[in-house]
Amino acid sequence: MNKAVNLLQQYISDGQFQKALQECKKLLSNNPKETFLMKLLSHIYFLMEDYQKAVETSLKILELDPNDFDSINNIGSYNVQLENFDEAQRYIKKAKQLNNSHPAPLQNNAEIAMKKREFSNAAQELDLCISFHEKYSDDYFTYKGALILRIEVFIALKEQDKAVEFIKKYLSIKFDGELLLHLVQIKKDEVDDNLIKICKEKSLSKTFNSKLEKYQELVPLYFALANFYEKSDQEMSEEYYIRANKEVFEIVRLAMMKFQKSVINIMENYNFIKGTNISDKDKGHKNIFIVGMPRSGTTLTESMITANSEVFAGGELQSFYDLANRFILNKDFSLTKMNEVGDDYVYKTEYFLGEFSKVVDKLPNNYLFLGHIRKFLPKSKIILVLRDPWDVAVSLFKQRYVTNIPYASSMFNIGVTLANFEASILFWQKQNVVDENIFTIKYEDLVKNFDEYQNKLYEFCEIKAAYEPEKRERFFAKTATIYQVQNKIHTESVKKEEFLSLKSEFVDAFNSQREFWNSKNLYPPPDSFFGYKV
Repeated sequence: MNKAVNLLQQYISDGQFQKALQECKKLLSNNPKETFLMKLLSHIYFLMEDYQKAVETSLKILELDPNDFDSINNIGSYNVQLENFDEAQRYIKKAKQLNNSHPAPLQNNAEIAMKKREFSNAAQELDLCISFHEKYSDDYFTYKGALILRIEVFIALKEQDKAVEFIKKYLSIKFDGELLLHLVQIKKDEVDDNLIKICKEKSLSKTFNSKLEKYQELVPLYFALANFYEKSDQEMSEEYYIRANKEVFEIVRLAMMKFQKSVINIMENYNFIKGTNISDKDKGHKNIFIVGMPRSGTTLTESMITANSEVFAGGELQSFYDLANRFILNKDFSLTKMNEVGDDYVYKTEYFLGEFSKVVDKLPNNYLFLGHIRKFLPKSKIILVLRDPWDVAVSLFKQRYVTNIPYASSMFNIGVTLANFEASILFWQKQNVVDENIFTIKYEDLVKNFDEYQNKLYEFCEIKAAYEPEKRERFFAKTATIYQVQNKIHTESVKKEEFLSLKSEFVDAFNSQREFWNSKNLYPPPDSFFGYKV
């Protein structure tokens, strides 16, 4: 068994999560009550971002050991990811009762506070969490996670100077590429030559035991260097971006295949439900969705819409995406199940409302489910944001994403995904889903005519509260745009002239994927990408 467990752990270390899953299930079939294996299985589901199955596995552990701290805490953490916040807090409370000096429950509480935009509460939880890490824990990986989250809280509270001092303090204790990357992004002037020298040395000298270790340690170093040289040496900056994404690709490449299949599955599924009407025609009247390709201007749009006293900035909520995917996997296309998806989503988003009358969900990939949103939440508002495809590609390539956006590490995969995005929107247009409750906006028009579109968006979303420019300036986005969205509106990100050596790879992939859709005789592509030249 030891040999099999070693193989299983090697699969995890190499990022081969599907193989790890199969091997773990095989071992459990012969050892069904082995909690060590059950914990590994739960962890694998977590790494695969299947949080529901991670919860279910951890609950089975509690049947054998009701006071297993790790499982209780993990259930709390997984429910945070599932946005089941009441359930999450119940398990977090129980974990704290079992061990009131363990940092993990405090970090989970901080995550919830961040979701609710209660940044001062998040700061208090994290300060205590970090002190517990320093006193009682030797788990540097989770400790670093708490440090990164604390930096984000500083940014949310507009305490950039404190964030800088915080990072410099911990860099002086232990050099870490992730911390350096944040420092570069917040205030490049605070990065001295010695830090860059150390960064380069570590990127060249370190040997790694696995692909996952290499990804975790080397990638932030490359991204930090790429960001540092972005204004002073574009050629060197691009080289480091390319190196970084090459390493990311080794970890996420298999996830692309899964994403590709989901596009077709969603389209096919819609045929089973398109003739069905939800019984509650008013369902979703408090919900606003902002969709589009990541890096297309969805966060900027959210900052505009939520700059008032009426609308809560929910950020990238996972709930509808997860609920809709589960609905498709279950293959139960009954009216009852459709109503359940809508009801569950409304319940989860009402958690944020309080004094607000509407909540924004700006998960970009919800564009895959435009038809399902219209069916399950008929009175919701949807804003579709478009942007020049090459500008999107460059912006994606320059961000450090994990498995949630697997295609961002390759211009080829970005090209394929943009063609899939186009096919999805064309599909919804042909299904007459793109109706008066969907507002289409182009990023380029938005940044040029901000005031005009702010008024149009408020009218479309039926927002009566006054626009407060200072509130938009205080807006915080826990996304790749964390250090950009608070800036004044500008047009510098239009018509990017970067990574031109990779552009042909992107264009060829885009056109090839278009041909795939055309070969299906489904959605012959138009002459342009929604008016943009590719």
